[in-house]
Amino acid sequence: MLKKSVFTMVFIILALSLGKSYGDVNNVLTNPGFESQTTGWSAFGGSFTTVTSSPSPHSGSRSGRAYSRTATWNGILQSVLNKMTVGQTYNVSGWVRTASPSATIMLTFAKTDGGTTYYAQGATGAANNTSWTYISGSYTLTANGTITTLNFYVESSDLNDIYLDDANIIQQTPPPSDANATADVNFGAVFQRIEGFGAAGVYDPPNLTSNSQSETLYDLMFRDLGLDILRIRNTYSTDSGGYGGDNGSNMTATKTMVAAAKLRNPALKTELVPWSPQASLKSTGSVNAGTLANSGGAYVYSAYGTWWADSLDAFAAEPNMLIPDYISIQNEPDWEPNYDGCKFLATESSSYAGYDQAFKAVYDAIYARQGSNMPKMIAPETMGFGNSEAYINALNNLGQINRIYGFSHHLYSDGDYTNPDGMISGMESYASTYGNYYNKPLIMTEYVQNGVTPNFDMALLMAWHIHNTLVHEGATSFYWWTLFRYSGNSTGGMINFSSSSYTIRDIYWFFKHYAFFTNPGWYRVGTTTASSDLRITAFRDVTDSNMAIVILNKSTATDVNLTLSLDGFTPPENWLTNEIYRSSSTEHWAYLGTFDPCQSLMIPAQSITTIHIATFQTCADVQNNSHGLYEDLNGDCYVDFYDLQIIADNWLRNDCNGLNDWCNWADWPSMNGSVDFIDLSNFAPEWMQCNNPLDPNCTHNW
Repeated sequence: MLKKSVFTMVFIILALSLGKSYGDVNNVLTNPGFESQTTGWSAFGGSFTTVTSSPSPHSGSRSGRAYSRTATWNGILQSVLNKMTVGQTYNVSGWVRTASPSATIMLTFAKTDGGTTYYAQGATGAANNTSWTYISGSYTLTANGTITTLNFYVESSDLNDIYLDDANIIQQTPPPSDANATADVNFGAVFQRIEGFGAAGVYDPPNLTSNSQSETLYDLMFRDLGLDILRIRNTYSTDSGGYGGDNGSNMTATKTMVAAAKLRNPALKTELVPWSPQASLKSTGSVNAGTLANSGGAYVYSAYGTWWADSLDAFAAEPNMLIPDYISIQNEPDWEPNYDGCKFLATESSSYAGYDQAFKAVYDAIYARQGSNMPKMIAPETMGFGNSEAYINALNNLGQINRIYGFSHHLYSDGDYTNPDGMISGMESYASTYGNYYNKPLIMTEYVQNGVTPNFDMALLMAWHIHNTLVHEGATSFYWWTLFRYSGNSTGGMINFSSSSYTIRDIYWFFKHYAFFTNPGWYRVGTTTASSDLRITAFRDVTDSNMAIVILNKSTATDVNLTLSLDGFTPPENWLTNEIYRSSSTEHWAYLGTFDPCQSLMIPAQSITTIHIATFQTCADVQNNSHGLYEDLNGDCYVDFYDLQIIADNWLRNDCNGLNDWCNWADWPSMNGSVDFIDLSNFAPEWMQCNNPLDPNCTHNW
């Protein structure tokens, strides 16, 4: 009996020891604790070895070390091809440390799928050189074609040595899908203030403005979608050949497009961003590739700042004055494409100009002309939030942080489009480091599934990404890549049009569920649910009188019968507006009736549903939530003789601009600088309309 007890204890101790060194028995990785030295692992750029001391391993007798690293992606790699199952989610973790006082460590997957390589971070965290840090996250393996390579590796934000120990990739056991679910929306749990939902109109404006269907397309994009921010392209050039052969036609068409958009939505904001400055400012002598020109051993930062200030003057000139709300000095400065682009490093080198000095030069040049009336500057608009960190740090070191309105980025280098939850750990780390510390809005300004013609799956994933970006990063905006594309350039557009027809894609309808009822200045509020299928995002306005709840069911098979409770909101006896809309593969913004909190709501698989509740009590509520009538010039919720008097008092003035509120709004929404027959013709269709909540004879427009 004693011998058996001793044997049992020895076995338990041995098992615990092995478990500590080698990880979970379900671990996908071979030799996760490096106890078998380099077995299963290899260098991924640079060099790799195992070490027993300096530092001591996290557990066992060895840990892995990556050294002689010449690029941030250099690290320690293991192939996990054919060890993971498509469609399954895996918990990813490891103990890490670095040779530097501070660095961001990433556990990354590189997947070659159908000939295209995708990168996704399974776990991200800050590490140091004094102790081991545990980082964890998740990764869902997806496939569009045949997966020919699947590698797992560790990388970091700098080039110092990385240490890894006790790494794990373990398949999650998902909770069973439940056809019945509950969820809570807590209107008292208030998070970030929303900047707005946006999309780009940077390519094809000339095809849009000259199209015979332009008025219909304008209505679809700028009246019916609920778009808050339009991202437009700065193609200003004084070169004899124009910008890439554009010769100003793109800028002229862009101004025409924005003027048409503001007729339909006067509150629409614009972000102006160049893909490249004009060719004469480039190292290549072309708008394609390269960086800023170098003259006499110095980059032409001052000339670049002047070009920017001149471009704003050109956009603000008649006809169709365009004064952007936001500007970004360069689209994706961390990327040097073979098409129009301009690469900047965070700080300059002998080969590339520095983003920090370029930003300062642009700010100084614009401020010298416009002072505090200058547009809000966002930065650095890199390929991903991870890439933005070095640029933000450089701007901070140069004393430019207080000049930045918000930190902008895309999502291309942060993970795989088909695996939204794979970005969560990175988003949360980025938010805690940059959003909270600097107290700046985080602005996501571009994303799309590259190389894929927009389809229903893309729309479903887009909605999932919107939820994650808002909830886990705490971003204040989400821009889809492009609002429209002309026939032959079909990738990414919500609407694709030709000379005689147009197609509205599923991404338009799914995007509308977030954008249509919300407005800039609203807040995201808390939501909870135990359902693994649902992603619920909720918003309220500043007066607690207007709410929108967006419910995405990402399941491929399970219809969810949802019981939804609303905390912090007491429904009035008579809701002025209460409506439900749904989109799916067969429905496009289908009206489902009204919401009853005492009844469950069916949320079909692969569908998106929006509940909108408005309880406006006064005219001020309507105006504060951007639902005023265009021609209600004095803001009393009536278009009547008082408004006509404002037009008459300013009749034939030709000095209207943003500084004098467009001649007391008489030149609104045409904004052509003059109060004339154009303004009177805009005014006439709304004559004697009203939207006062207190007046039962008014027709409400919210």
